[in-house]
Amino acid sequence: MRLCAVALCALLFSGCALFSKEDGTEPVELVDFEPTAELDIVWRSGVGSGTDKAVVKLQPALDGDRIYAADAKGRVFAFNRANGKRLWRQKTDDAITGGVSSNAGVLLYGTGNGEVVALANEDGKELWRTALSSEVISVPLTNGTVVAAQTMDGRLHALDAETGETRWAYDSPPPVLTLRGTASPLMTDSAVIAGFATGKVMAFNPDNGLVLWERRVALPQGRSEIERMVDVDASPLLHEGVVFAASFQGNVTALGRNNGRPVWSQEASTHKDLSAEGRTLYLSEADSVVKAFSTATGEMRWQNDQLLRRLINGPQVVGDYLAVGDYDGYLHLLKRDDGSFAARRRLDRGGISGTMVTDGDTLYVQTDGGRLVALEVKPRD
Repeated sequence: MRLCAVALCALLFSGCALFSKEDGTEPVELVDFEPTAELDIVWRSGVGSGTDKAVVKLQPALDGDRIYAADAKGRVFAFNRANGKRLWRQKTDDAITGGVSSNAGVLLYGTGNGEVVALANEDGKELWRTALSSEVISVPLTNGTVVAAQTMDGRLHALDAETGETRWAYDSPPPVLTLRGTASPLMTDSAVIAGFATGKVMAFNPDNGLVLWERRVALPQGRSEIERMVDVDASPLLHEGVVFAASFQGNVTALGRNNGRPVWSQEASTHKDLSAEGRTLYLSEADSVVKAFSTATGEMRWQNDQLLRRLINGPQVVGDYLAVGDYDGYLHLLKRDDGSFAARRRLDRGGISGTMVTDGDTLYVQTDGGRLVALEVKPRD
């Protein structure tokens, strides 16, 4: 029977309740700085109960002039992304544990009962649902033809995007101890690229599941099962023809898109999604240190350790800045060139743990407390 690292996962995903000032594991106090930018709220709206204090992966999805979101209790929402006007709400009976994504007219999410559900993104009407092998704690994605979803038992499932019928599946049995969660697969027209709890990243033909290439980005080390955890929980990122992948207690690695050949590798430990812009890759390490690497060589450009142990989410680029949210609901804005603080704003005391999205000018943040907030960054006079 597969076990989960309950204590470790709670430390990584939950909040400050497990921290103790007596043993030095508490989040660092926020430092003062002179703001050089402002985070202006364009609009905000409620999106149900948010994560409802559950270990789930919820994030908004941009598609055209709309933005979609869901809460853990099964409510799914569509908004006008420019002004936040709610277009529709669908109340399902699902415990949503991974979602949402939107592409080719289809809105997707995964459930705690091990199902992938497809809704019409125009009105929220259910199109199909498919039972998989176990809980889906990642966001299912589609390229318009195939839907790919990963389950907690280490399987990658490929479904027909129109009907939900299973096309193929790949089984990667997980180690005895893993983090609670999985990466979302990277979808292109020619490949499904997925990371597994074994520390491997693999590429598959989306039509038939044929393995195109596989690479190990981390090797288990140490004597205990906890020390040997190397889950690839950060979703693979495609940027300028290169696939970037990272593991917990392992490495961040640049891989050739077509053959998986390593370009460079640097030691890192993360379970949050990556971000890249231009020639720089950004990641939030498991201890909440933010790092920037050269996409070409892997050389570290800078790091910011002033958010240590604040359980920050994955970084998101917005203009000339980098945004990260923390367990206490603060959104931090860092300068992309050196990692120094530019602005800070508290959005929700419930915390910010999910992946944030942007259209380049506006940053969209779904808080754990059930708020969807659109923000713009303005230089301070």
